[in-house]
Amino acid sequence: MAGTPASIPSAPRFPDIRRESLPEAIANSIAEAIAVRRLGADERIVETTLALKMGVSRVPVREALKVLHTQGILLGGGHRGFRVASFSPKMIQSVQEARIDLETLLLRDAIAAWQTGEADPAELDGAIATMRAAAHAGDSQGILRADVEFHRVICEAAHNAIIGTLWNTIARHVLIILNLARFRDIDLWVVVRRHEALRDQILAQVKDPGPPGDLRIILEAHFLSERTPQTAPPSTPILSEPVRRRASHRRPSDKIRS
Repeated sequence: MAGTPASIPSAPRFPDIRRESLPEAIANSIAEAIAVRRLGADERIVETTLALKMGVSRVPVREALKVLHTQGILLGGGHRGFRVASFSPKMIQSVQEARIDLETLLLRDAIAAWQTGEADPAELDGAIATMRAAAHAGDSQGILRADVEFHRVICEAAHNAIIGTLWNTIARHVLIILNLARFRDIDLWVVVRRHEALRDQILAQVKDPGPPGDLRIILEAHFLSERTPQTAPPSTPILSEPVRRRASHRRPSDKIRS
């Protein structure tokens, strides 16, 4: 009958939605390969070879390479092809400075969301559980991924699209920097303990917020310990004495620097 809507055939069940597109997944895989030294500084990246190894077409590989080039993880481009950037001390410092500024603001917004129930701080425990499993298995690569995921939980809880986008831009840099020999921990359980301590400090702030400047102090201490390899037993304090003194002398009126 004219005007009667045609019946819509039942569609097959949609596959589970992935959190990242194929080009993003490829970009993450390349960044991880750089982090664990499967791809070294100045090493040439051949698009066709990479596509073959990953079992995908060249199009998403090309898109992934462009993303990494835009982020400064790959250099070159065009007919010359791409090569892996070397992470100089200056570049590492720039990433760390950007990270502390961005995560201070994200943590501020995440705490506000946790206080109102818009997000659940228990999600931090999931990342820590993954860290524990990786530490138990001696999986340093898994520890790296879980480390970044812990901080991604904060990023997503903040519901701040602008700062979250900026954080995601340097997340791959952070993954690579965390695995540099001078920043790597021999004892994987140190990473677990650091994040347990950070989680406890965050939960304390959710329950009883302190001055805004306290958030930066907390994160600075955490990131400083990330850059100091440790092999000490679990009873060793997470924070070094200089950091403790610095935190104790910071005035409550200090504001978050952006």
